[in-house]
Amino acid sequence: MAGGGPVVAAGAMALPHLVHPGRDGCLFPPGDVRALAERLMELLDDQAARRRRGEADPGIVSDHDIHRTLATFEALYVHAAGHPAALTALSPSPSHLGDGKRAR
Repeated sequence: MAGGGPVVAAGAMALPHLVHPGRDGCLFPPGDVRALAERLMELLDDQAARRRRGEADPGIVSDHDIHRTLATFEALYVHAAGHPAALTALSPSPSHLGDGKRAR
């Protein structure tokens, strides 16, 4: 996604929160090799779809930048340990945390 290409990913773990079928890529059921091959062939056969899906929302990519992700996890661990300064270290709600509220 960060490289400007469409994403084909298994619909498992956090991946369905990152890949939006029809918008920036497609998902297939985990372990379903036939479905994976079908998703890949769909993209290979449709240049316009590859181009559209390759133009991902840059917000998704920037929200998952390694430095931002590590800072978020570090702040969550510090907060879980009970350190009073932890809440100020948490950025207001990266979109990948979900509901738009501060992490608590």
